[in-house]
Amino acid sequence: MLMRSSIVRSNLALDGKDFAIPYRQARPFPHIALKDFWDAEQIAEISRQVKEFSFFDGEKDFYGTQKKRYCGAYERMPPAVRELIDTCHHPSFIKFLEDMTGEKDLVGDPRLIGGGIHSSRTGGFLKVHADFNWSEQLGLYRRLNLLIYLNSGWQESWGGSLELWSRDMSRKEASVAPDLNTVAVFSTDESSYHGHPDPLSCPEGVTRDSIALYYYSPAQPIDARRTKRGISEYRSRGISDFLSSVKYKLIDKFRGR
Repeated sequence: MLMRSSIVRSNLALDGKDFAIPYRQARPFPHIALKDFWDAEQIAEISRQVKEFSFFDGEKDFYGTQKKRYCGAYERMPPAVRELIDTCHHPSFIKFLEDMTGEKDLVGDPRLIGGGIHSSRTGGFLKVHADFNWSEQLGLYRRLNLLIYLNSGWQESWGGSLELWSRDMSRKEASVAPDLNTVAVFSTDESSYHGHPDPLSCPEGVTRDSIALYYYSPAQPIDARRTKRGISEYRSRGISDFLSSVKYKLIDKFRGR
């Protein structure tokens, strides 16, 4: 991937050590939500270009996720999105992530496997899961997720907040609203369970948009239980997932599908 000359500016001083304590002490696993992170004009333009984007690779439609369009093809992405990705793969930004999280030798994924532009429509959801933790293409372990939200005027009643669940899946412990210019970063391991598992109730034509980027390391994880897993593992919330399924079917029935 070629580094472009234009850099998306941050509104925050990029010293990861300033955020190290809240990140590493967060529960249920290390994470942080940084609001108003990017330059307001630049992120607004990125949001506009994503809202108008239509060259998706496909749309996911299975048990784990519904009505989620995705594009990991860097060459097809709008120019402002490519500049944002380049910024997030720049050595200075990776150093910020390393200083904040304590990870070492991080590498951004140039192929954007599973990442890139994500756009979920009305009724869409992503069930609670732990991500794949090994990239066969890179030969590296996945260590961090970075999500950049692009949704101006998003209403809480529409759902769609990123939920972080306890390691025993007994309760939701934290959530992050997908508001424009919010950046969520969290560590990926065997039980970093997360998702937005309830069907979105936003109006037709409104989408929940984000840029997803993943970072890898050659270091063997400390977690001795970890195995090289190339697929995500989904977890049930019990009765909550049953009610979510009923709500999804009712939304489709109400809208005549």
